[in-house]
Amino acid sequence: MLWLEQKRIVSPPLSFGSLFKRKEKKLPQQNLPLQPDSSRAEVGMKTYEAKTGNENMLSISDALDILRKMEDEKVGDMSRGLIPIKQSLENTLLSVGKLAEEMENEKVKVEEEKFKPSVESSRRILASSLKKEASSDYPTPTTIPEALKFKESLQSLMERFGDVSGSHSKLLTTFMKKHTGKIKGEFDVISSLEKRTNKIMTYFEEDRRPVAECIAVINKTSQILGALQQQENELKRVKEEISRLEVEGQDLGKKLAEVERSPDFESTSKTIKEMMLAEWEQKEFHKYLIDLFSPVSRALTKYSYGTSKATSSKLQVLMDSPWKIFDHDRGSIEDTKPVQNGTSQASPLESFKSLIVEVRKAVATGKITLKDSQKTIKSFDLIIKSLPDLERRSELIANKLESLEQRKDDSVIAQAETLKIKLKENKTSLENHMLYLERVENEITGKKNNLQQAVKDSERCLSEVTGRYYTLMVPRSF
Repeated sequence: MLWLEQKRIVSPPLSFGSLFKRKEKKLPQQNLPLQPDSSRAEVGMKTYEAKTGNENMLSISDALDILRKMEDEKVGDMSRGLIPIKQSLENTLLSVGKLAEEMENEKVKVEEEKFKPSVESSRRILASSLKKEASSDYPTPTTIPEALKFKESLQSLMERFGDVSGSHSKLLTTFMKKHTGKIKGEFDVISSLEKRTNKIMTYFEEDRRPVAECIAVINKTSQILGALQQQENELKRVKEEISRLEVEGQDLGKKLAEVERSPDFESTSKTIKEMMLAEWEQKEFHKYLIDLFSPVSRALTKYSYGTSKATSSKLQVLMDSPWKIFDHDRGSIEDTKPVQNGTSQASPLESFKSLIVEVRKAVATGKITLKDSQKTIKSFDLIIKSLPDLERRSELIANKLESLEQRKDDSVIAQAETLKIKLKENKTSLENHMLYLERVENEITGKKNNLQQAVKDSERCLSEVTGRYYTLMVPRSF
């Protein structure tokens, strides 16, 4: 049962005493019984038909249509109540405008001439203000925004009339008494119209609130459903992408297995293992040479003082990377002086051997002083004696690496590596998509729970507003 609750609206104070009080009427009560066996929703004097074949089933759009029709009817009732008020306001303002013209043309009698200028000024201001208000235009309240604007405009009008009457009360009560009653009467009419407007709007807002709130609830349900449908589409897309990645991964795995089973790959793999072993052997050889030349490094350093740049560079090779003395293709190490009476130069190893012998001689003759020169001389002797064997070992390792490099099929290795990279990328992408799939599924579960609650809220508010129980239709998957 709904009763209109009246609220007193306090209007701006006027200078004519109390405003007329209008007796307020209660609107007839509305009974909204539930009718589970009816195919129509009856609200007040209006009946709304469901568009679905099942009388108890409603789609979201159908539910919104019913509610909006109900809201439109309430807006129409509100508008039909306000339009006569607007017409009465226009007639009242027309009367106020005529009174303003009369006041404008009336000559005010003042006993003392010194007060006449201020009285005339007050009269002109009052008349001008009334004419301005009388010429105001007010919108026809056929929609909610227009009704709210009309209500606000009427309240503002009352406030301005209160200000005007208060500012010029002495003029009206002393010098223009014959207009006082007329102006007061028109102001009372406007005040009454304002109260009627407030009453209609208050009832409308209270009557419309359940419908508006139900529309908001169903709109929320629609938004959740729309988001859920988008998530379902995204879930389908992710699953399809996962299936594609799985097929792609299987295909890449098969191709890689085929390449690795091929004779060329097996041969090249064996060659690479042999190369790795040869490279390890080469590193061990380099380490042995570093250890071999380490005891003579002090002598080599002292010998380098005052020598030429070329000789100093060779001494540095002996100390830092002695294996380079066996590098016949090396172009960065210059040979020693040319052989007399000939154009050929000594081999790189021979030039280094000569330099080693010279340094040994300098130690032996005392040109280079060391704490343990005898031990250093023995180290030099060991180096000089070992050079032929060391050269053969260096050449064997180099030839072996060169031969293995020529046997290696880089193309089949590159093909296998490319497939491995793609397979790794596929695996990473698949893992990321699986994580994303889990997240989407969790979000869908949460949204389904929210949707279930939103549907219950929608059905409850529909029942309360329409007086009929409806089941809101959503896709079966939800």
